[in-house]
Amino acid sequence: MNLLEIILEMLIAFVAVYFIAITLEAPKRTLRYGALGGALGWGVYLVGLSFLDIVGATFLASLFIAWIAHLFARLLKTPVTIYFIPAFIALVPGAGVYQSVYSFINKEYAAAQQHLILTLQISGAIALAIFIVDSIFGVLARIKAAKETKSAAD
Repeated sequence: MNLLEIILEMLIAFVAVYFIAITLEAPKRTLRYGALGGALGWGVYLVGLSFLDIVGATFLASLFIAWIAHLFARLLKTPVTIYFIPAFIALVPGAGVYQSVYSFINKEYAAAQQHLILTLQISGAIALAIFIVDSIFGVLARIKAAKETKSAAD
């Protein structure tokens, strides 16, 4: 995939995430930031696909989206979920769930199992990335609060 294709897909992702955020009734002042996070995350995913498998690329993109969502939340003093939910829509493995069910209905049990396992791995990668970034920001917040408490006591 060349650079022009990546940029084009990122622009499409920006528009898609923007309108998803509108549908989810995100505050107007957060729309462009959420869309930017989703577009940049999709770009990380596409670049990651060139040297990682789909699960690794999803994990890398999810780490980035979670990180940038936390930064935007702190910058704009809004809940982080305003940025999480729309931005992760592009990475959610909906096609894998569809393929699993479709294969199961057609009695192609081996294919259904393969699709389901991959779908669970992708979902797990997204959840793990969110957990890691949330944990890091939580630890940093506790360290900051402890330093402020200590300096106020002195």
